[in-house]
Amino acid sequence: MDYLTSEPDFFKFLSEFEKVTKSTRTNYISYLRFLNKYYIINSSITKNSISEIFEKENIEKENRKFYTKDNDISNFKSALNKYLKFIQFDFNAKIYLSEEKTVSEINNNSIITITEKQNLTLSRVGQGRFRNQLIEYWKGCAISKFDKVNLLVASHIKPWRVCNNYERLDVNNGLLLTPNYDKLFDRGYINFDNNGKIIISKYLSLDDQKILNIDTNLKIERLNDHHKEYLKYHVNNCFIK
Repeated sequence: MDYLTSEPDFFKFLSEFEKVTKSTRTNYISYLRFLNKYYIINSSITKNSISEIFEKENIEKENRKFYTKDNDISNFKSALNKYLKFIQFDFNAKIYLSEEKTVSEINNNSIITITEKQNLTLSRVGQGRFRNQLIEYWKGCAISKFDKVNLLVASHIKPWRVCNNYERLDVNNGLLLTPNYDKLFDRGYINFDNNGKIIISKYLSLDDQKILNIDTNLKIERLNDHHKEYLKYHVNNCFIK
């Protein structure tokens, strides 16, 4: 797994498990994006490879016009060490086990009805009552208005794993999206402001945006105040600004 593939999960790891501030998270992404151009940064990274990069960068800083200070190189090392910690943490396995534990807790809860248990667990994968409510509310893709609902994805705004049971089924915590928009939103490369206008991560180049068929004119209609609260969570914890 290379760095760019793992970047969204790394960002979420920094937010959810390391409690790193948003500005520091953004800086780490910038540092690793820069280093990834010149070094192999992937799941095989080690303390030794980080030390080698650190030593090389102490030399290379003299040959460029930015990232030229000792503090910059120190920040590189901090970002690399966080990435190593992320690799050792095995984020995806931890998330899977956490979600399985939550599902088990839901199913073993004697207060929740069988129907509610089914809806809560189905909402994890965008199915059941949650999906039906989103189809009724949005009628089609919230962005493009594409109305072939069998091809659309019911996506949580605030991720299922960090929601309480009410939020997991709240129609206001969901968007109905075409698969490309769903993936971009889920991976943190797009968000929406309070007027519904799309916010595009600076890490998607203009060429990327053209290929993915997104631009700054895209907008979601019918956002209410509850949607905006969930989007606030997404922009603070999931969106790679």
